Amino acid sequence: MERVSNMQQIPKKCDFVIIGGGPTGSSVATFLKQKGYEPVILEKKKHPRYQVGESIIPHFWKYAAHLGVTEKVEAEGFLSKAGGTVVWDGQIRQMSFGAFGYAKPAMHVERAQLDHILLDHAKSQGVQVYEEVSVQKVDLTDETAPKVLYKAPGENTVSEITARYVLDASGQSGVLAKQLGVRVIDEGFRFMSLWGYFQDSKYFAIDGKAHNFSELRTTPPTTFVSNLDGWGWLWHIPLRTTTSVGLVVPVETMMAAKSQEDLEAYFVRRCHEIPYLKGLLENATFEGKLHVIRDYSYQPTRATGPGYYLLGDSAGFIDPIFSVGVPLGMYAAYLAAWALDRSMQNPSTAEKNQMLYEKQFKARLEMSRALALPCYQP
Repeated sequence: MERVSNMQQIPKKCDFVIIGGGPTGSSVATFLKQKGYEPVILEKKKHPRYQVGESIIPHFWKYAAHLGVTEKVEAEGFLSKAGGTVVWDGQIRQMSFGAFGYAKPAMHVERAQLDHILLDHAKSQGVQVYEEVSVQKVDLTDETAPKVLYKAPGENTVSEITARYVLDASGQSGVLAKQLGVRVIDEGFRFMSLWGYFQDSKYFAIDGKAHNFSELRTTPPTTFVSNLDGWGWLWHIPLRTTTSVGLVVPVETMMAAKSQEDLEAYFVRRCHEIPYLKGLLENATFEGKLHVIRDYSYQPTRATGPGYYLLGDSAGFIDPIFSVGVPLGMYAAYLAAWALDRSMQNPSTAEKNQMLYEKQFKARLEMSRALALPCYQP
């Protein structure tokens, strides 16, 4: 997409301003466009841009069909994954998605490419997409006409766009969520995640055997997950040219380790010490760039309000051990579009529709949390 050369290209007014052009933002924009509205996406970065989260469960395809993007995703040729291999407390288990009757496969994807496909699809449907636009603030003074203040690329002055609703789909950045102070860190997941990429790693297939990287297209991989000593886990996700490996450990554990060695040295050392993982990485080469994030699990005190909705990761995010992030964001997009359409058609129902969206989204967030916490208490 072409850069925004001046502020006049972004309209002064529209039906919906969507902050963020990831899977949630591009999905809700497409759903709203299908219903006849004029949504505008303001995206901070230029796609394709890097994003972690490469394991996509089969639920994705339901929303892809609603978006009309199935064929475009299939044409990209992402890796199909056969299921999951889990080693937990020394016990090995495997799960095949085919055993649950899914007609389409789960995938291992490069998120830069997947997200770009979804955003380009939104544009092809008539959604106005503006990239490299930095949202500064959301003005909710007038609840019926909230304003988004932004800086267009190459501009130092702040401009504004008015809409009927502002939808925050800015992911972990949580532009509006943080402005409103509605994000609460989940104490059950005070983790720190370190991840990077390896060349020529072996992988586990559904046959329970380790295979060479060169066999990926003939023998589909599984996502390999294992718990670590104490409280924590790891992921191993083969992609088309590399393998994503991540360690999820308590913040206090990481702080203690950091006092002894730098984080990259700690990460590489631990990857070559952990049972099963060390075998997969025996002849692999670390690409040399470490990514780090902490306190990434959080919940919202509220996800809607007069003139706004928080969608997907902007509203809440649970530890990604079950790879529900993208499908949950797309579910939020589908539900929000339904609620917003009803509210636009009959403004007197707006509050009821917001309550329904919030209740349903929080319920699914809580279900994901219950599955991820082994000693969960209602």
